[in-house]
Amino acid sequence: MNAAGFGELISSYGLEWFSILAPVIIVAEMIVGACLVFRLAPSVNAFASIVMLLVFTAAYAYANIVNGVVDCGCYGEMGMKMPAWATYLRNVFLLLLAVAVFAYERRCTHKKDSNLSRLKIALVAVMVLAGTFWSGNTWAPSTFYMNKMSRPHKLIGLEVNKTPLGEYIHVDPSSTYVVWVFSYTCNGCINSIENVKQYRTGVADHFVALTVTPDKSGRARKLVDIDFTPIEIGDGLAGFVRYLPTLIYIEDGKIKYVIEQTVPNVYTFKSVYLEMSNDEILLTKQTKEL
Repeated sequence: MNAAGFGELISSYGLEWFSILAPVIIVAEMIVGACLVFRLAPSVNAFASIVMLLVFTAAYAYANIVNGVVDCGCYGEMGMKMPAWATYLRNVFLLLLAVAVFAYERRCTHKKDSNLSRLKIALVAVMVLAGTFWSGNTWAPSTFYMNKMSRPHKLIGLEVNKTPLGEYIHVDPSSTYVVWVFSYTCNGCINSIENVKQYRTGVADHFVALTVTPDKSGRARKLVDIDFTPIEIGDGLAGFVRYLPTLIYIEDGKIKYVIEQTVPNVYTFKSVYLEMSNDEILLTKQTKEL
């Protein structure tokens, strides 16, 4: 249940424009799933599940064939990584189940109990309201929309060595840097670790990890399975960095990009961020001068 993470997943498929539908898809999945469990309009919802599975499988096939995505990221943290052929096989199995439910429910006649139906509708309504709130609470536009349409972040364009960040990393203007600010106790940070590992090579000249939580024994680092040693900064960037995790890209000694609350995979970062112009940096500078 992470709408922002789901939006980034859709972007990583190469379907950036559709990432804005992430919270809508989450709520729709909850409605269809809950109605199937409680047998509310079961044939309609079984048909809806067939359509959704076909659409999702087509999206994964596009990502797999065109963009080389293997791990579909399905089911969030509960999902199990599997090769592409296993993902297709699983989806075919789920489609067969959905078709079987649809065929059965079309033939089946139900004895209606109005009191029981009202109770089921109330339970589904409570679940959907809770899910809608949580989905909205975790939603933020994907990096695609933040980069293309949002106002530039206030840190963009600042010289790193003249900011609090300069106390922990001395920047050479001739090099590029990726800085990841995180906490061992932040769920969003833990969920982004696999994506963060991809940034260590091939994206910038240097990768730096800064943690706001201590780990003197190294136990937390082992638990989250990272093979690099972050710099412990405590509250040294309080007021400078607003959210965790935050990913900062530095070029020419200045902050060029700031990504908050989630970390896109490297494919999305390269295709969406590194292909852009410096217009946002100039706009931020002009705004500050005004």
